[in-house]
Amino acid sequence: MYSHRYIRCFAVVLLVSLSVTAVAETVSPFPDMIMSWIGYQDAVTYLKHKGSINGYPDGKFHPRETVNRAEFLKLVFRSRGAVEPATGECFADVQADAWYAPYVCAAKRRDIVSGYAVGSRTFFKPDQPINFAEAIKMAMLTYGNDVTTSSGGHDWYKPYVAELDRLNILPSSSYIPWDPITRERAADLIARFVRSTEDRVVPNLSAGCGKSEKEASTTIAVNGVQRSYLLTKPNNYVSHDPSPLIIAFHGRTNSNEQVRAYFGLDRSAKNYFIAYPAAISNGNGTFSWSDPGDKASELRDFRFFDAVVKEVSENYCIDMDHIFVVGHSLGAWFANSVACARGGVVRGSATVGGSTTMKNCTGPTAALIINNPKDASSPHSAAETMRDIRLSANACESTLIPLQPNALSCVQYGGCSENPVLFCPHTIDKERNGTYYPHLWPSGTADAIVRFFEGL
Repeated sequence: MYSHRYIRCFAVVLLVSLSVTAVAETVSPFPDMIMSWIGYQDAVTYLKHKGSINGYPDGKFHPRETVNRAEFLKLVFRSRGAVEPATGECFADVQADAWYAPYVCAAKRRDIVSGYAVGSRTFFKPDQPINFAEAIKMAMLTYGNDVTTSSGGHDWYKPYVAELDRLNILPSSSYIPWDPITRERAADLIARFVRSTEDRVVPNLSAGCGKSEKEASTTIAVNGVQRSYLLTKPNNYVSHDPSPLIIAFHGRTNSNEQVRAYFGLDRSAKNYFIAYPAAISNGNGTFSWSDPGDKASELRDFRFFDAVVKEVSENYCIDMDHIFVVGHSLGAWFANSVACARGGVVRGSATVGGSTTMKNCTGPTAALIINNPKDASSPHSAAETMRDIRLSANACESTLIPLQPNALSCVQYGGCSENPVLFCPHTIDKERNGTYYPHLWPSGTADAIVRFFEGL
């Protein structure tokens, strides 16, 4: 069903030979974080070792639960050190003996929080879930960043977001300001502040930056199974200059060697690292990226994606704010799923002829969705569903932005310029030999993908 009837052969740029050396997997800091993004696992481990963060009595971390205002202040202050004691009731709803009182009252004394005025009384609302904008403001002020603010209004948070971008701590494209922040993302935000302020670490530079060049292993142990991928390096790579990374996924009936040939990315994306993971063979000429019964939010090979990113980024200088996914057919389904499960981590996705089974994305990701309405292997309704999921996750509007005429018939949606969504119901349905095949990888797709990624 997910076949591709032709393979274009050309010289592969900078082929990296397959290594048989396996690498160790990331050790999860809590048992319920095993499917979390490796960066969030690292952040929690880092803060756990500092004594800034703890799990629950059940031994778990509950990474996807939201954080309330009191919990976040405690995390911020414990990451900075000692907290001055509370000296009374600083807000009408903060009792002096409340566990969070020292943190809330310290924050009020330092003008980090001001509370909500209700009549003659002021409330902190400690149990109210905190959103990204509020968390960023609290963290910025706690760490002594001088931010020039406006008079307020709906855009009160923008100066803090702009300063966070300027400091290269967390890109504004990785979150929606009014979305609630989860425990794992709160830990990541604070760990980025601590590492940037105290350790002088630039968060978007991978561990391989500045290292003497060493070939990454292209065989990795994931869940006790040896997995492999092909890797193409940029033409002019230097170890102190961060490069973007593309992870490109093949379909049900094509191997990673085959899609490497017909995708055309090696030719068009010459300034990118490009990894082509190999899915697990089903033994009948087909491949899979998941196990039967996997939850949509916990597909087996999310960990394979993480492992590939980890291996490449530890051995080469990767811009961790510019990780992209590409896929065709079943590979598009998986790439869309990765972009949703790693929302806020994956900068952009570009897929042809594939949907997703995951609906609740963990953050925004720019998306280029290409599908032929006549494609029986990938129904257009599924592509429209994928589009709507991404529009919601990226906080886009229904208005359309005119684009220059192009072969893929793309339109762009408004209101989400940082994480644009391009929907391309193309009409190319014949291969070069004239065979009718709407499920094909259209000519010019690689160039369109690179233009899209370069604009992010």
